[in-house]
This record gives sequence, C-alpha cells and structure tokens, in this order.
Amino acid sequence: MTDSLHFTALGGDNVLTVTSDYPTGLYDQSIALVSAYSHLLSFYDDQSLLSELNANAGESRVHIPVRPIFNLIATALDWSKRGLGFNVLMGPLTRLWREAQAKATAPSDAAIAAALALSDPNLVDLDSDSQTVLLTKPGMAMDLGAIAKGFILDQLTALWATHHATGQIDLAGNMALIGNSPAGVPLWQVPVSDGHTVRATVASEPGAVMTSSIHTREFKANGTPYHHLLDPATGRPIQSTMASITVFTKTATLGDILSSIGFYAGVPAGYDVIDAADSASEAVFITQDTRVYPTSGLRERIVMA
Repeated sequence: MTDSLHFTALGGDNVLTVTSDYPTGLYDQSIALVSAYSHLLSFYDDQSLLSELNANAGESRVHIPVRPIFNLIATALDWSKRGLGFNVLMGPLTRLWREAQAKATAPSDAAIAAALALSDPNLVDLDSDSQTVLLTKPGMAMDLGAIAKGFILDQLTALWATHHATGQIDLAGNMALIGNSPAGVPLWQVPVSDGHTVRATVASEPGAVMTSSIHTREFKANGTPYHHLLDPATGRPIQSTMASITVFTKTATLGDILSSIGFYAGVPAGYDVIDAADSASEAVFITQDTRVYPTSGLRERIVMA
C-alpha cells in the first residue's frame, strides 16, 4: 500500500508518503513534530528559542531545554570551526542579505565587514552540564537554516521507526528514504535537480537525500544576480560554477552539512571533501552549464535525464 499527505511548512511544500501499514495519527504526529521544531529553530520567529538565544547575545547564557537541540548546536559549531564553508554564526549576514533582497540592492562593503566580524564560531561558549549557550559579543546571531531541515528529517525518521513505518519524507525537496519504496524493495529512484530542472535519476538505498542550490532563493540588484548561499570568508554569495549539489548519506543532519561544504568546494575538489568528511556518503554536483558530476559510488547508479 502507498498513502501520501501534502502539507505546507518550513517555507515550502512537503509530502509524507507511507509504503507500509501505519498507525492512526502518524501523519498528525509528524506534522506536529515539524511544527514544534520549526518554531523552536526559526531564525525569523521572534518567539523562537533561537531568537531568544540571539536576543541575549553579549548579555547572558540561554538554557536550551531540549537536549537534541543543544546537541544540534554543538554539532553545528564543531563543523563551523573547521573552515570548510559551513558556519551557523552567519545570522547577521543572513539578515543583511535578506534586507538587500527586499530592497533589490547589494549591501555595502562596510556593512558586510561589520557582519563578518560577528560570525566567528569560536566566540560561542557552550556548557554541556547546564545545557546553556552564550553568544559572547553583542550583535552575534546564530542561524541554523543550513542544518535545521536535516535535523527535523532525522527526528521524523526516528518517529516513523518507533511505528515500524516505511516510506518517504520529503521536506521541500530534502528527503528521508525509509525501508521499501513503492516498488516493494529497499531501492528508491531519486530525481536529481539543479533547482530548476531534473538532470538525472539515482537509484538510492534507504537514507537521506539533501540538496543545496543557488536557485532556491535568488534575486537581482542593479542587474547583478545573487543567491542565498553565503561564503563565510567573504560574507557574499559564493562565487562558483556550481548550480547545485545533492548528497546521499545515512543521516539528514550530516547530509545538510555535507551539501554546504561540498557546494563550497565545488568540482573536482568537492569529491575529496565529501570523502574525507564521510567516506560512506556520495554526491551529485551540477554546474551552471548543466553538467552533472557524480562521485564514484554513484556512477553505476545514475541515469542522465
């Protein structure tokens, strides 16, 4: 049997597809979980836990009452300190470029420099025993947007596992593949897009599929195109030939991180970056001229569109 439910959350369209028997209420529980975590982790909701943390920057420690969220922050900071193109302390730059998009004008060099000065992940103090976090400089802001969908997908996967449910959880194109596909086998046919057009299909085992694309959010200012994937070194959109990267991995949280650092590295350097970070993960890189570059483990499992 196959049953699906569509719903809107996390700024996009989402689909829950179950390929097994499942208990009454699974869909409601899933949507409630997405709603709860998206509220807690939202960068834009003034009442969110993350906004409370950011509002107390340079002033006081904030207790993170949900241990999985504290652990998520710790993981995000660990990766942010590696200098690989992933940094969750880009909140001031996120705000700056969001305002730029609304005004259709690029931020000034001075504004970017000021925001960059607040993006050092080493300026965050974690206390695991008290489960508290302190952003040590006023104006600092944490933005978990690059990892939140992956975290929520992993929480949903765990929920479905408790009910022995199999299927596909699709959050705005980022997916958890659980157990058997609708074909009745643990192999899924996954379309891989550059953000506009499907360029290939990959036969994937159960796991997570996470994508980063310049086409998710883009705008023009004075005729110059910009996208939302920011370079932690420059504070500006990453300058690259890349259009998108889709990562196939065991957990969605890791997949979110790898999609960020793989996109930042580009091709061919991204092959080694992905392999060094997690040798069991694979990726498909698509450049702006629509060329498709799979990592070695996918070359026998990919069909070009």
